[in-house]
Amino acid sequence: MLDFFKVVLGCFIMMPAYGVIHGEPTPIDVVSTGQIHIEQLKWYGGTNSQVTEQDECSSVVVGTQPLTVLTVAHCLRDSKLTPNTRIPVVKIFLGKPVPVLRAALYTRFNEIERNLATDLAVLIFDGNAPEGIAAIPIVNSLESPQVLVCGYGRGINDADINVPRCANKTVLSAEDDFYHFVPEIYEQLDPLLHLQFRAQFLAKYAVISSTSALLAMNRVENERYQFTLPMPTRGDSGGPWIVNQQNGQQGVIALTSFVETFYRKNKQWPFFNENRAPLTDFPYAAYGVRLNTVEAKALFTRARLEGADIQMMSE
Repeated sequence: MLDFFKVVLGCFIMMPAYGVIHGEPTPIDVVSTGQIHIEQLKWYGGTNSQVTEQDECSSVVVGTQPLTVLTVAHCLRDSKLTPNTRIPVVKIFLGKPVPVLRAALYTRFNEIERNLATDLAVLIFDGNAPEGIAAIPIVNSLESPQVLVCGYGRGINDADINVPRCANKTVLSAEDDFYHFVPEIYEQLDPLLHLQFRAQFLAKYAVISSTSALLAMNRVENERYQFTLPMPTRGDSGGPWIVNQQNGQQGVIALTSFVETFYRKNKQWPFFNENRAPLTDFPYAAYGVRLNTVEAKALFTRARLEGADIQMMSE
């Protein structure tokens, strides 16, 4: 993923979600969650040259014949393209050998900046999924407020492992009041800082056609921000939000798109004094882009015309 995918609108700083801090290591074949490695071309003005770097995101298998994977489009920003096919140079890790990438359908970054609902990508591989890797179908409705959020990456104190981390989280609406994410007690302790983060929180409405395209989660328990609660962070963009349906099947309702994090510490807020972790380990809101929007359905239709196998719960 990008080192800093930031859309700055006033004081709005939107960071890409980078693993699930404090999540539980989970076998790949249980949650069909893979890590993708992207070769990116970075421009360095100081040397007036381009340098190839590798970045990582998360993804979920939604089809097996051929292997078809969903991730978020902003992960492919600045991706290096193969000379002949102009396909991003991307590899996926599923713990087993996988075929090469055949096609990638995704929205360009300048369009995502205008509408976050388009932050989706479909990767189609030239062969079937490896044995033991099943598809998790897309679901359109949320029957329960509980999801299992999965992804790669880690917080500052998390070990580097080769399986995703997952955590059960309660889903909120992206339209929920800011107090659901940074409770009122912190406004009482420092009204100005609370107001600044509220402005950051509200600014996302300028870059999405409808907040119904997003789901959200927080890091609050008993009206307090809890640093020890699992939360998406570095490496987790594109990771699935998995739900259990009444029929016992798993389905994916959304993909982690971005997080909002505190951009400076404050001695008046106790949780900053209790933990010396960097600010990247202090997200207060995480957002998942839903897979049932008009934008998502249009992308899936295009991908199927290219041979993608995208499983839907209703099919």
